[in-house]
Amino acid sequence: MLAPILAAILVAYLALPVARSYLLVAAHHSDPLPPADLAVSDLDLGAGLSGWSVQAAIGAPAVVLVHGFKTSREEMLPWARFLHDAGYNVALFDTRGCGRSAGAVIGLGATEPRDISRAVAAARGVFRTTAVAALGISVGAGAVILAAATDPGVTAVVADSAWTDEDFQLGRLSFIPVGPVRVPLPPYGVAVVNALVGADVSQARPLEVIGRIAPRPVLLIHSADDENATTTVDGARRLFEAAAEPKQIWIVPHGGHVGAINAFPNEYRARVLAFLATALR
Repeated sequence: MLAPILAAILVAYLALPVARSYLLVAAHHSDPLPPADLAVSDLDLGAGLSGWSVQAAIGAPAVVLVHGFKTSREEMLPWARFLHDAGYNVALFDTRGCGRSAGAVIGLGATEPRDISRAVAAARGVFRTTAVAALGISVGAGAVILAAATDPGVTAVVADSAWTDEDFQLGRLSFIPVGPVRVPLPPYGVAVVNALVGADVSQARPLEVIGRIAPRPVLLIHSADDENATTTVDGARRLFEAAAEPKQIWIVPHGGHVGAINAFPNEYRARVLAFLATALR
């Protein structure tokens, strides 16, 4: 009886990296509900992506909003409200594998830049403007940096709680914690993630490309007490150092991950609007 038990344990051990990799990037679909206080219209981005547009005025500058890890466009409604109130057109969309957008997996930052470029192009067409900023939070913050680095259609970037790379997330696939001990796992977790995503996630490195955005402006926002291991405040400082002018950074004393907008709501809105007023003029 011992042999079958040992065989089962071995199979489970060999399958564990596959299971962990899938859970990391598995889709998280939901049904975002239109807000009662904003007049939203469906925005067709193509490629199975679903979004909303919020029109202020045809020809006015626009802002594309990009949500965080496994959430949806609904998460970005607080940003949509104050931007629309300030006279900006707004586009919100669900990244691949989230909300109503198609996809069995999320991109973990590797494929989202392509979707952001689609949203920027759609905003340019719908709102008839060439001035389109991208504002992202958490995983969306790093993704807007990556998108802007290769897409000149992104006029300016606001990155709230951005990450520098996915090394921490991918590194966790190499072990499993058992109490205080890290038990090593077979070394193919990263390969499984890349196969599922269809891209090399390890090459999604905002830190290495943020300097390419210039001369378009970048605003980085971060909380000093952000305890998310992938979005440390030290990472925000390194992103700022790697960025070229024009650039700004605002590190708030507290608020946690993506918490500056709640901890300092008036200053948050004022800083973002002042940045956009210059960046999109």
